[in-house]
Amino acid sequence: MQIMYVDESGDNGCSKYGSQHYILSGIVVSEDDWQESLNRMKAFRKHLKDTYGLLIRTELHAAELIRVGKIEEYKKIHKSQRINILKEFVRQIPIIFNNAVIINIVLNKNNFPKETNFQELAWARLIQRFDTYLKKMHKGRGIIVSDDCQDANIRKLLRKMRVYNPTPSHYEGFYNVPVDNIIEDIFMRSSQHSMFIQAADFVAHTLYRKEFPKGSLKKFGLDKIFDELESILLKKASRNDPLGIVRK
Repeated sequence: MQIMYVDESGDNGCSKYGSQHYILSGIVVSEDDWQESLNRMKAFRKHLKDTYGLLIRTELHAAELIRVGKIEEYKKIHKSQRINILKEFVRQIPIIFNNAVIINIVLNKNNFPKETNFQELAWARLIQRFDTYLKKMHKGRGIIVSDDCQDANIRKLLRKMRVYNPTPSHYEGFYNVPVDNIIEDIFMRSSQHSMFIQAADFVAHTLYRKEFPKGSLKKFGLDKIFDELESILLKKASRNDPLGIVRK
């Protein structure tokens, strides 16, 4: 069994006040590696407590480490140290999940019609790539665990794709490839209670920082930290991108 933990960056709307992007990142972990990955995660959290005084029960949230909003405990830690926590976590992800793969979807909204449903499009691409990975790599069945901000439309999308999933042919037209290696609906969990979803949040956020760098944060090297994940990126997810990022 393979478990994909998913989180997002950006919003799925087209409001002029919204983000330019919508990103989904999924970390795929085998059930055989799950306990050992959890043990390594716990050891890393203990390191953060010993080094920065960050309580183990405190949620790790990439955007909040950069600019504190709701997480009061972060206010006790200097910004430079919070940035260090962010960088350390990203560098640890390939070690914590040493046998995992990461699938990334990046939609730049400027490249699509305004009426595009970015959430549905991104999820369709992520589900397709995960199912293809399960089929072609002979990984058996899989489940998806996501931050609980998703809505019923994604549940309906997965159910629909189990019956009808048109896939472009290498020659012409489309052919139907039903999604049949992913079992059950998507399981929704609060990221506060899942260290693995928190890891997916850091993947998605640092990918955002790489794709849409902000000048004021370049001095911290946040536009480069995503590259630390290269060794476990599923590059076969897209032939058109050197890091396997799906963009359309």
